[in-house]
Formats: sequence, structure tokens, C-alpha cells
Amino acid sequence: MVFTIRPTNRSELSVAVSLEEHREAADSAAWSGSGRAWHQQVFEEPTQEHLVGETRGGIVGFAVLSGIGSPGIELNRIVLSHQWRGDGIARMFLRELIARAYGRHAARQVWLNVRSTDEDSLAFYSSEGFVLDGSRPSIRFSPDGSTATLTVMTHQRP
Repeated sequence: MVFTIRPTNRSELSVAVSLEEHREAADSAAWSGSGRAWHQQVFEEPTQEHLVGETRGGIVGFAVLSGIGSPGIELNRIVLSHQWRGDGIARMFLRELIARAYGRHAARQVWLNVRSTDEDSLAFYSSEGFVLDGSRPSIRFSPDGSTATLTVMTHQRP
């Protein structure tokens, strides 16, 4: 299967917004940002890069890299259509994002936050070379005021 990432075109923002409508994406969007205005703001910020992942069938996900120009780039968001889960696309997407951070942006480290209770995501990122790097204090997680502890995971440039 052919999978590529590329910068998102502004005309594709509605696709990114629609990908967030799935429950799991909506959960993470509650603490990292979402909605059309949030996506548009990413385009205006020179230290962020909005990317789409696509197969021959079209766009299957999006991601946001933050901290462009710094030695540590954050994988701020990665959202994959629920229809493509379990096909290895998430792993390909993550690997392409890491390669872009190190190659195009000369990062020395890629980091991300994961909910401490999300065992599947913790295991997935660990299997791709991310290591636990600490926790942030509980933060506002959803509109109802509930909180979650986020675990920082880092990936060092090989």
C-alpha cells in the first residue's frame, strides 16, 4: 500500500475537522484543540505544520507538528480515520512524521503527550521507540471539568 504525508491545503481543512468527529479523536481534541478555527490557527503559526496522510484512496488522517525550528518537535495531534485502524496505516503515519521531524526540520527529539490511562497508545508509541519521560499534572480534559494525567513520551534521533 502506498502511503504518503504532505502539507495540508487550506481547502482540505473540512476533511481534518470531520476526522475529529469520531469519539476517540474528540476526546484528545478536548485538551489539544479542535475545530476549524483551531486548524486555521495552525496555518498561521510558523512553528507549526499541518499535514495530511493519504493513500491512493485519498486523505485518511492528519497530524500537527509543533515547535518547528526547535531541537524538540512535538507531535501535537495525530488523527487517523477509524476506518483505517488495524491496517498498519497508523504505524506508517507515525514513522513518516518522525522522519519528517528529523529530516526536514532537523529535530533531535520528537515528543508527545498520551493520557496515562490509554494503555493501547502507550504500548503503540513504546513499540516505535518512544520512552516515558514523565507526567504533567492533571489538566482540564473535557467540558464537564473532568481531568486526566498526561504522560510525556520522547523519541530520540537515531
